[in-house]
Amino acid sequence: MLLKMKTMEETQPLRFARLLQMVRSMEADMGINALNKAEKMLFTCVGDLCLGADSPVNLTQIFAHPDVKKMPQVTVYKCLRDLRVKGLLEHVGGRGSGLYRLG
Repeated sequence: MLLKMKTMEETQPLRFARLLQMVRSMEADMGINALNKAEKMLFTCVGDLCLGADSPVNLTQIFAHPDVKKMPQVTVYKCLRDLRVKGLLEHVGGRGSGLYRLG
């Protein structure tokens, strides 16, 4: 007697759940899961604004981004500093250049 194996259909919720699991795994590998909400928002904002891996973004672009717009400036600067210390962002150019890129 042959038993038919029921094939698992790839539903949209299943694909989304797998995608979330992959993202969580990548976050853990990079240490991003240890970031607070503001740091995550700023990190993804810079990633969103970057045109390429070495492409810098400036503070004007960062402050104008919808995810950062309502964040207090002091919080943005603190997050920029903390993300640099953690190696996730790099400051580009001299002091006061206002340019950042992903680390």
